[in-house]
Amino acid sequence: MTLEENDHKTPQHLRELFSDFEAEPPRQSWNMIRSRLDRDPLEDKVSQTLSHLLRWFRPANRLYPALTIIGLILITLFLWVGIRPSHHIQGQAFVDAEKLARGTAYLFRVHDNTTPFDSVGFWKRMELDSTGFFSFHKVPAGSYLLRIHVNPLSPHSPQYHHGYYGDQLHWNKSTLIHTDSLQELYSVRVPEITSK
Repeated sequence: MTLEENDHKTPQHLRELFSDFEAEPPRQSWNMIRSRLDRDPLEDKVSQTLSHLLRWFRPANRLYPALTIIGLILITLFLWVGIRPSHHIQGQAFVDAEKLARGTAYLFRVHDNTTPFDSVGFWKRMELDSTGFFSFHKVPAGSYLLRIHVNPLSPHSPQYHHGYYGDQLHWNKSTLIHTDSLQELYSVRVPEITSK
């Protein structure tokens, strides 16, 4: 098979490669060129990708897939924690008509829907600021009890000790806070302890 016989099947740039040869290239060279020209480039890409993936699972590289899977799980977890809906419960505490400057706000998660509550768990606490303001951030969806505790060093102590949202002295009479219907502010007026 001569160069002239292959002219109609051989691209111009390949013909130019062989134009400087004095003798015809050997038959195996023509066969190799023809097989490369006939091969589908997409097939080559798929086989390269497959061989690249198989290299990952060789004994020396077995650690990489495990680390990749762990990394993906951690990224997914981080995104889930960051994106999941959270709420803010904030408000102000009062004693009589005054703002309670020295005290602590406690938030308890309630898992029951009716009183008496069987499953109440402490969620978070925070000190009131000088205006009696408190703000709980990133509160998960659910129902909560809000308790305000008067600091023993407060001038309002010992007549005022604690109170719950709904201006109640006892938790079983308090008003639950539901995150699906949050208000802008929750005011708590700490009731006076009466000697009964």
